[in-house]
Amino acid sequence: MEEYHFHILTHLQKCKISMFYIGIGSNLGNRLNNIQKAVSLIKDRYFSSLKVSIILETSAILPKGAPPEWDRPYLNMVISGKSSISPEKLLEGLKKIEQEVGREVVYQRWAPRVIDLDILLWNNHTIVTPLLVIPHPELLNRPFLVHLIAFLQPECRYQSLNKDPYNNKTFGEIAHSMKNISFCYDKSFVVDPKLVGVVNITPDSFSDGGLNLDPEEGVARAKQLVLEGATVVELGPQSTKPGAIMVDHAMEYQRLQPVLRGLSECIKNKEMILSIDSFLPPTILKVIEQYPISWINDVKGDLDDRTLMHIAAQGLKIVVMHSLTIPPQKDQCLDFEITPIKSIINWAEKKISRLEKCGFSKENIILDPGIGFGKSAYQNLLLLKNIHQLKKFGCEILVGHSRKLYISSFYRSAASERDLETIAISGMLAEQGVDYLRVHNVKDHQRFFVAQQVVEAKDFIG
Repeated sequence: MEEYHFHILTHLQKCKISMFYIGIGSNLGNRLNNIQKAVSLIKDRYFSSLKVSIILETSAILPKGAPPEWDRPYLNMVISGKSSISPEKLLEGLKKIEQEVGREVVYQRWAPRVIDLDILLWNNHTIVTPLLVIPHPELLNRPFLVHLIAFLQPECRYQSLNKDPYNNKTFGEIAHSMKNISFCYDKSFVVDPKLVGVVNITPDSFSDGGLNLDPEEGVARAKQLVLEGATVVELGPQSTKPGAIMVDHAMEYQRLQPVLRGLSECIKNKEMILSIDSFLPPTILKVIEQYPISWINDVKGDLDDRTLMHIAAQGLKIVVMHSLTIPPQKDQCLDFEITPIKSIINWAEKKISRLEKCGFSKENIILDPGIGFGKSAYQNLLLLKNIHQLKKFGCEILVGHSRKLYISSFYRSAASERDLETIAISGMLAEQGVDYLRVHNVKDHQRFFVAQQVVEAKDFIG
């Protein structure tokens, strides 16, 4: 063993660029967001580019006699990338990232965890040291990991020091030979793009008005969106569709409060990132005082400095949306003499400057170009094609294009029947690097992006 270990160390000194495969799992808190944070940190610190698998939800693997509360489903994925770092240094870095994402330093084996990061493979080499064994000793006992590697790189080969029937075989062959491997998971998701699921607590929203007005239905819908793959859930207490009648802050809070109360345990346990869609300062300030929400979505984009400074002081993100009027009016549009993306860029420069003066960092500012608000159908479509130009500001970008009226300019359908067109446009927006897609149908968006990721195996942008 000492001779073998010396050989490995000598090889490490000579090795410059190596391919790593890393397994990522989470079954505590906001599982999807935990994984998204971990992938971003790993890429930023150790890899110039990463290939990412889809995410599979699997049952917990537990020893006999484990407490019932440990039986929580996992989300699992595999990432791969090339780096000059040594396996030992990478392992050290992964442990640090685990703690930053929220994993405790001391924990019980098999117990639920916020995040779990493991080096699965390193080139075609094997390592056996007191702290690190590669390939991961449980790799072939985890069919979902074999399944994910086979999707990510079916020609990657498994190497082992032991006499193993799978030694030197490709993961494509190993996965094919494993019995019932296609049934090793329950659900599938993607790490990117991030989806914001909408819960309108209103009687008159354009596509789902009245569906979630009852507080119990609103709570149930919010929880369901997380299970379907929403990174963020947004509660909307009033409609902003054309012709909508605006309600005051008292009515907004009356609609929000019972739903927030019903979700308080989820928020407390960090199982949900919650956004409030409101432009009324009394509503916003009261909600912030009572509940640990994460975002404010200001669709008017004109909150006063006092309210903005209070939001910034709480460390919340703010979504600032471009709009000319709320609700939108057909006769009020962007100047037709100026290309719409230029108008939005000019608006964004001013908004970012003001928000920074009120205490926001760029990482807490999210720009929303306001599709459907103060734009003609043709201006909306031009904006959608050129959203990538907003990336230059260094802020995250959110687009709320789901089921909106502009879709009827090229395909006649009721609002509730526009998901297919919405998903097609979502794919184009993801290609442009949009960070958040605000959508009504989270489940079918995940299905689309899962299929796309499996077929195209794109690099992670982050």
